[in-house]
Amino acid sequence: MNNARGWLIGTAIVAGTFLVWCVLAGALSALLLLFTGVLFAAGLRPIVDRLSKRMPYGAAVGLAFGVVLVSIVVIGIVLVQPIGAELVKLIQSLPGYARSLQDQLTAAQRHFENDQTARQLAGALAGSAGGAASSIGLHLLGGTAFVATALGNVVLILLLAVGWMLSSDDLEQFVLSLMPDTTRSDWRNVFADISARLSAYVQGMVINGTVVGVVMGASLAFLGAPYALLLGFIAAIFQAIPMLGAVISGPIILLVVLATSGWTKMLIALAIFTVVQVIDQNVLSPIIFGQRVQLSFLLIILSTVVGATLLGIGGAFLAVPAAAVLQVLIVRIVAPAIRRSNEGSATETLRQRSD
Repeated sequence: MNNARGWLIGTAIVAGTFLVWCVLAGALSALLLLFTGVLFAAGLRPIVDRLSKRMPYGAAVGLAFGVVLVSIVVIGIVLVQPIGAELVKLIQSLPGYARSLQDQLTAAQRHFENDQTARQLAGALAGSAGGAASSIGLHLLGGTAFVATALGNVVLILLLAVGWMLSSDDLEQFVLSLMPDTTRSDWRNVFADISARLSAYVQGMVINGTVVGVVMGASLAFLGAPYALLLGFIAAIFQAIPMLGAVISGPIILLVVLATSGWTKMLIALAIFTVVQVIDQNVLSPIIFGQRVQLSFLLIILSTVVGATLLGIGGAFLAVPAAAVLQVLIVRIVAPAIRRSNEGSATETLRQRSD
C-alpha cells in the first residue's frame, strides 16, 4: 500500500513538474512574440510620430502599418517567389548535392592522406554530410506546418505591434501615475530612452542585414554560384542575430557552394564571407550596436550567449534589445537608487558617530 502511494505521489510530482514546464515554455514563447511585436512597433515609432503631426494618431498608425503590409506584399512578389523557386530546386536536388559533397570531402581526405588529423576530419565530414543534408531536406519538405506556423506568428506579431502602438502611451501614463513625484521625471526619461534605443536597434538591424545580404548575394552571383539569391537572403536573415548569425549562415552558404561548384569557388566564397564579416564586425556593427544602441562589445556577446542558451535562436535574436532595456533600467533607476541608499547609510553612520 505504501509502495503504491509512493508511486502515485512520484507520478503526481512528475506530472505536475511537466505541466509547470509546459506552461512556462508556452509563456516564454508568448513573451518572445510580444517582445518581437514591441520591437517592431519601436522601429515604426519615428515614422508614426512624424505622421501624427499631420493627422490623428490612430490614422498615422493605420497608414504606417498599411505601408508596411504593402511593402511586404511587394517584397513577396519581387523576392519571395524567386527565392522560393530556388529553395524548392535546392530541396529537390539535395540527394545529388549530398553525394557531390561526400565526393568532394572524400577527395579532400585522399589529398590529405599524409596528414592524419586532416584525413580523419575530412572522413568524418564525408560520412556525415549525406545524413545532415537528408535531415535538413526532411525538415524543409515537411514545411507546410512550419510555413503555416510562421505566417501565423507574423500576423500575431503585427497585431501585437499595432496594439502596443495604440496603447503604449496610455500604459506609460498609467505606470507614471504609480510612481512617486520625485522619480516620475526619471521614469519618463527611461521610457523615452528605451524607445529611442529599440528604434535605433531595429533600423540598424534592417540596414545591417540588407547590406550583408546584398553584398553576399551579388558576390556569389558574380562568382557564378547557384542559388545566389537564396544564399544572400539566408545571410541577411541570420545577420539579425549578433555574433552568432554568421556562425549559422556561414557553414550553410559554404556547404551549398562546395556541393554545387567545387572547392575553388567555395574557397573564394569563404574569402568573400570572411571579408564581409570582418568589415561588418569592425565598421557596421560598432556603429549600429555601439554608438546608436550604446551597448559594449562584451555585453552584446554575453547577452547573445545567454539568450541563445535559454531560448534558442529566438532568444539570441531578442537578446541585444532586451539587454539594452535592462541597461537603461540599471543605469538610470537601479544604480542611482543604490547610490542614494549608500549615501543615506553613510550619512546616518556619521550622525551616529557624532552623537
